[in-house]
Amino acid sequence: LVEIRKMARQGRVFTDEEVRKIVWLLSTTDMTMKDIAIRMRCSHSAIVAINRKSQVRDYAGRRTSWMEMKTTCA
Repeated sequence: LVEIRKMARQGRVFTDEEVRKIVWLLSTTDMTMKDIAIRMRCSHSAIVAINRKSQVRDYAGRRTSWMEMKTTCA
């Protein structure tokens, strides 16, 4: 979470709460990344980076559909 938090948001750093909210939106809604970016007032690429680092959605090369990535606990 700390590593993700360091990513800039239009010259600012995301707070832990903002990162958690973005991850929550990615995992619990059908909002597009563009819509999440608009809602969170940040760039689309920032949402993509958070998704990539937190591994919430797997787009598998598609632009409009995704599968939720399952994490395994060992």
